[in-house]
Amino acid sequence: MQKTPPVAKRSLQQTDANASTALGTGASTALSASASTALSASVSLSYANIQVIKRDGKPAPLDVSRIRKVVEWACNGMDVNPIVLEAGLKTRLRNGVTTREIQDNLINCALEMCSPDEPDWRYVAGRLHIWSLWKDTLVSRGYQYFGTAEHEYGNYAQTVQTNVCANLYDEKILTYTPDELQEAGSWINPEWDTDYDYAGAVLLTKRYLLPDELPQEALLTCALLLASVEKPEKRMEWAKRFYEAIAQRKISLATPILANLRIPNGSLSSCFIVAIEDNLESIFGEITNTARISKNGGGVGVNVSRIRATGSWVMGKPNASGGVIPWIKLLNDTAIAVNQGGRRAGAVTVSLDAWHLDIPEFLEMQTENG
Repeated sequence: MQKTPPVAKRSLQQTDANASTALGTGASTALSASASTALSASVSLSYANIQVIKRDGKPAPLDVSRIRKVVEWACNGMDVNPIVLEAGLKTRLRNGVTTREIQDNLINCALEMCSPDEPDWRYVAGRLHIWSLWKDTLVSRGYQYFGTAEHEYGNYAQTVQTNVCANLYDEKILTYTPDELQEAGSWINPEWDTDYDYAGAVLLTKRYLLPDELPQEALLTCALLLASVEKPEKRMEWAKRFYEAIAQRKISLATPILANLRIPNGSLSSCFIVAIEDNLESIFGEITNTARISKNGGGVGVNVSRIRATGSWVMGKPNASGGVIPWIKLLNDTAIAVNQGGRRAGAVTVSLDAWHLDIPEFLEMQTENG
C-alpha cells in the first residue's frame, strides 16, 4: 500500500487549457470561468427533475453542486482537471439513481482516465472511495452530516466502547481511561485517509478494516495497544508517536498485527515453522496445526524431510509408501481451504532436504506438469 509520490502539482488554472480537448469539443482555447458557469447552469437545468436515492433510503432532488464539490475536493492538489471528471459523469445520471451509484460512477470515470501521462487519477479514485466509506459509516452510525471530514469520525471514545461491547475490539483497549481515549481521538487526522491511491484504499478497506470502522480509528487503536505495555505516565506519548508514524506510513505493520491486534484473541505472528514426523499421528496433527495457524492469519513453513520416500516399507510391506508428494498435496489443499481469516489466501511453504530420495519428484512439482 505504499504510495508512489505524485508528480509535481499544477494549479487548476494551469490545467484549464486542456479542458476543451478532454471534453471532446475540439476547442483550441482554454475553458474560461464564464464558460464553466454556463455549463453548470445548463447541467442544473437539464437534471432539475431527477430524484436520487440517498444512502439512508430517502429520495431527494439531484443537487449537481454537491457532486461538483466532491469532485473538486477529490481533485484538489492533483495534476488533473475536475471539469473533465464531472463531464464524464453527465451521461450516467438518471431518475432514481442512488448516491452510491453516482459515487461509483465517479470512481470508474477517474480510473478510466488514468494513464502514464495522467497517473494522478488513481489518487482521485482513491479519495472518492474513501469519501464513499466515510458516508456509508456515517449513515450506519446514525451521525448527522455537517459537511466536514472531522465529523465523519465522531467520538472516538464512544466508538471504542461500542466496538468492545460488540466484541470487535479487545478489552485491553479499556486499560486507557475515557479521558485518555478522548485525548487520543483528538489526534485523528482525516486528511491522512486521502493519501492512498485507489488500489491501496480498496485493499485497506476490504482486508484490514472491521465493520463500521474507519481507517484512522483502526490505526489509532493499533497504536494505543502497542503502547499499552509502556509505563502509564509515558504510554500516551508513545501512542501518539506510534499513531503518527503508522498513519503517515513511516513504518508499516505486518498483516497479522494490523488485522488482529485490536480483535479479541488475535494472533500477532506472521510466520510459523512446523516439522512432520514419519507417522500418521504427526502428519495429520501438523496438517491440523497448519489449518489453525492459517485461520488466524499466519503463514506456515513445513519440513517434510522425515517422511519416508516413495517405495519404502510400511508395516512390513515393501513398496508401500507413496512418499512425500501426496502429503504435500494435502498441505496445499489445506492452504486453499483455510484462508487467513478471510483476508487473504493461505500461505504454506514446504521444504525437503537435499538428501531425500523424493527430491526429483519434489522439484518437478514446481513445473507446469507438476
